[in-house]
Amino acid sequence: MAVFVVLLRAIGPVTHKVMSMAQWRDATEAAGFRNPQTYVATGNMIVDADGTASEVAARMEQIITGLGLGSANKAFVRTATDMQALCAANPFPEATAQHPSDVAAYFFADEHPRLDWVNSFTGPEHIRIVAQHLVVDYHGGASASRLPGRIEKLSGVATARNWNTVRGLAERAAAREN
Repeated sequence: MAVFVVLLRAIGPVTHKVMSMAQWRDATEAAGFRNPQTYVATGNMIVDADGTASEVAARMEQIITGLGLGSANKAFVRTATDMQALCAANPFPEATAQHPSDVAAYFFADEHPRLDWVNSFTGPEHIRIVAQHLVVDYHGGASASRLPGRIEKLSGVATARNWNTVRGLAERAAAREN
C-alpha cells in the first residue's frame, strides 16, 4: 500500500453543492481506499491505496462521477514521493517564503505535457518546469493574470494549487509514509 495525493480539477462552490468533501471521503473509504483525508475544501485528498497513480486516478474518477460530478472534474494523482520532490525542487524559494499563495504548481493530466513554449514565455510571471509540472510565481496575484487560461491551451488539461497547499499536502503525505 502506498500514499497518494489526489487533486480534483474544477472544485469550488458550485461543485460543493453536488459533492461535499465529507461525501467524497466516505465514498472513497467505501470503495476500498484507506485513511482518506481531505485537505482544505478545494478537492485535495491524501489516501492509502494499492496500484499505480494511473489506477488510483481511474478509480477516483469513478467515485466522483458516482457522486454526481462530471468529466471536467478530473482526478490528478501523485505519489507522496512526487509531492516531496516537487517541494524540494522549489524554483522560487524566496517567493514561496514571502508570498506562497501567489505561487502555483500546475499538475497535468498528460504524463508528458507540452511545455516547449515556456522557454520563450515573456510575460510578467516567472515560470519554471519541475519534472512534469509548471511552477509559476505570479508575484502580484494570479487573479489579474491571463496565464492560467493560456497554460491549459498550450500544455493540456491541468489543475493548479498554490504553494501553501502543495507544501501542506507534501508534508502530510510524507508523515503518513513514516
